[in-house]
Amino acid sequence: MTTPTPAVQAAIDAVRDDFAGHPVEVVPDGAGGAYVVVDGVHLGGQYTPPTTWLGFQINAAYPRSDVYPHYIGRIARHDGGSLGEAVTDTEWRGRPALQLSRRSNHWNPAVDNAALKAEKVITWFAAK
Repeated sequence: MTTPTPAVQAAIDAVRDDFAGHPVEVVPDGAGGAYVVVDGVHLGGQYTPPTTWLGFQINAAYPRSDVYPHYIGRIARHDGGSLGEAVTDTEWRGRPALQLSRRSNHWNPAVDNAALKAEKVITWFAAK
């Protein structure tokens, strides 16, 4: 099994720092990247459950490639409303999941990184 590239490992370390206090599971993808799952992510009281996991793959092309898409555990709105566009019911790595499609069309490796992207996706979804 190929271990994560140095850039991917640095991104994993940054995710661990950014989500300090949250369990972070990392599984090498066998091609130099890694699958990352952050547990205990709070999405807001409008959802049930309000806390779930966040998963994504950092591929071997990182930092030259976007970290996309992101996944969370299946949740629902308390008011029974729709989760809106860019959210798809699916499975990810054997887990029931919602895919959150937030592509960064202008990904810039000098500015963007995996931890920041995860925070942006959480902020976007929590504000829905």
